[in-house]
Amino acid sequence: MKTENNLATVHPAGEDALEDFTFQFDPGGGRMHLVGCQDNLSAYGGLVAWDHFLERTGLLERLAESCPVERTSPNATPVRDILRAFILNCLVGGQRFAHVRRLQDDPVIAQLTGVKKGHLCGEDAFRRLCQALDPAQGRRWMAHGEEMLYHALPANAIADWDSTVTTRYGRQEDVAVGYNPRKPGRGSHHPLVCAVAGTRLALHMRWRAGNTVSASQWEEAMEEVWSHPVARARLKLNRGDIGFGQEKVMAWHEAEAGRPDYLFKLKLSSGVRRAVARIDPSRWQPASSPIPGVEQIAETEIQLHGWSRKRRAVVVRTVKPAVPGAQEEFWSLSEERVEVYVTNLSAEEVPGAHVVLLYRQRADAENVFDELKNQWGFAGFCSRQAVVSECAARLLLMVYNLWALSARVTGGGGRHLEAVTSRYELLLVPARLVISGRQKRVKLAVSGKFAERLRAAYQRLQRWLSSIAPQLSLSGYRLPNWTLYSPPELAGST
Repeated sequence: MKTENNLATVHPAGEDALEDFTFQFDPGGGRMHLVGCQDNLSAYGGLVAWDHFLERTGLLERLAESCPVERTSPNATPVRDILRAFILNCLVGGQRFAHVRRLQDDPVIAQLTGVKKGHLCGEDAFRRLCQALDPAQGRRWMAHGEEMLYHALPANAIADWDSTVTTRYGRQEDVAVGYNPRKPGRGSHHPLVCAVAGTRLALHMRWRAGNTVSASQWEEAMEEVWSHPVARARLKLNRGDIGFGQEKVMAWHEAEAGRPDYLFKLKLSSGVRRAVARIDPSRWQPASSPIPGVEQIAETEIQLHGWSRKRRAVVVRTVKPAVPGAQEEFWSLSEERVEVYVTNLSAEEVPGAHVVLLYRQRADAENVFDELKNQWGFAGFCSRQAVVSECAARLLLMVYNLWALSARVTGGGGRHLEAVTSRYELLLVPARLVISGRQKRVKLAVSGKFAERLRAAYQRLQRWLSSIAPQLSLSGYRLPNWTLYSPPELAGST
C-alpha cells in the first residue's frame, strides 16, 4: 500500500499510465518511481527534418511509380510504405531486415512519415516485393533513384573504383568462394563500387559473385554511369588500384575522344620490373640523396605483353642506404619499395610528382567502404534470393548518399559527417508529438548548446532547400542541380 500511495502522488489521475508497469529504484539522485506510459514519445525526433528532405528529393515517388511489380490487392501495403520502412531501418542503424521491429512500436514514426496503416510494415514486406523481380528488372528499377545522385556531382569529378568482400553464411544465390582476406575459403559476394573523391558519395554499384576479381564487369558498370548526360559532363578521371591496370579497362578510355582520363596502379610483374630496370639513372629525380627513405620519381613508357600501345608510366622508388649494415637490415631500411602508375594524363597537365599525389588521394575511398560496412550494414541485408540482396544493397546506398548530403548541409557546414556522429547530432533527439485538432506539433527535448546547434542546423537546411529547389516538381522529377560545396551560408549564393 505504501508503494501504491507513492505512485499515486507521482502519477495523478488523468495521465495515460500503464498500471502494471511500475517500478521503484534508488539511483544516485535518490528514490525514483519508474512508470510506463502511452504518450506519443519517440527517440527519433530528428526524423521530421530528414523526412522533409526526403520528400523534397522525390525519391520515394520516383521508385514507387516505376516499380515493375503490379499490386492488385486493395489490402496490399503500398510500395511507398515498404520502401520507407526499409529506408528508416537503414537510417537508424539497422543491419538486418529484422531490425525494423525496433521501429514498429514507435507511435510517433507512423504519424511523422504518414504511412497508411498506422505503423511500419514488417521485415518480410521488402523481401516479398523484390522476390517478384528478376535481376535485370531490379537494376532498372533502382536506377531510377540512383540517377538523382548524378546531379550532386561536382565539376571535374574523380571516380574511385574499388571492390569489397561481403562474407556470407548459409546458402544464397551468387555466393561463391573467391578472394576473402578475413575468412579464407568462405563464400562471399564481391560488389564493385564507384566512390566520388572528396564527397564520400557512392555513385554506382555493380553486384557480382564472390569469385570475381576487381575489374570484372567494370566496362558494363562504367557504361551504365557514362550513359547519363550529367555524368558525362562532370566525370573527368577514373582511379583504381592494381586490379584495374588492364588493357581492356585502359582501352575503354582511349576508344573515343571525350571519355574521362585514367590513373591506375600497376602490379609489379616481371615485365614491369624489367621496364623499371631499363630506366636511365640520370632520369631519377632527385638525382641523389644521402637520406634513406627519400622517394625518387622517374617517367618512362611501358608496353606490356597484350597491350595495344605504349603508355605513360610514373615510377616511385625509395632511396636505400649505400652500404646497409646490420641495423639498417633489422629496421628494413635497405628494402627497396617501388610503385608504378599508368595514366593517359599528359606530362604538361600533370607532372610525375603530382601524379603520385593524385593517386594517393584515393585512399579516402576506403573510408567509404568502412562507413558503409560498419555503420550502415552494407554487408548485412541479405536473402537467399540474389535479387533481394542486390536491391537492398542498392537502396541502402541511396539512403547513405542522401543522408550524407543532408548531414553535410544541416550539421556539417559543408563537410562530411560519418553516421556514428551525425545520427546522434541530427537524428536521435527525444521528442513528443502533440496533436490538437488538425495541427501536429513535435516538441524536441533540447536545451543549452545542443538546442543552439540544432536550431542553426535546421536554419541551414531550410535556406539550402529553398535556394536550390523553390518549386521542385515531384511529378516531373525536375531535380535540383545541387551545389555541395557552396551552400548559401558558406559562399553567399548558389
